[in-house]
Amino acid sequence: MLHIIKSSPYATHALSHCLAYATTDSVIVLINDAVLGALAESPLDAALFTDNRSVYVLEEDVMARGVQAHLHPQVKQIDMQGLVQLTEDHVTQMTW
Repeated sequence: MLHIIKSSPYATHALSHCLAYATTDSVIVLINDAVLGALAESPLDAALFTDNRSVYVLEEDVMARGVQAHLHPQVKQIDMQGLVQLTEDHVTQMTW
């Protein structure tokens, strides 16, 4: 399942709610202010980054917030085309 998170984990509980429902092999994409959840040593990094889960951030949102150098080493950056491809690859999706 594809989960797309839009809001900062410091402003809402969308990411923590997502993690409560997502399986360990879910695909999670952080966009807009949610990219702050992918920072190294964030409060949710242990729950977010598992061995089987793929976590992506939209690179234009990362660059807009100037946090490129602080991302968790397991996060993958994608562009808008990559996001579209993920939505095409996953029939089941949830936006938080």
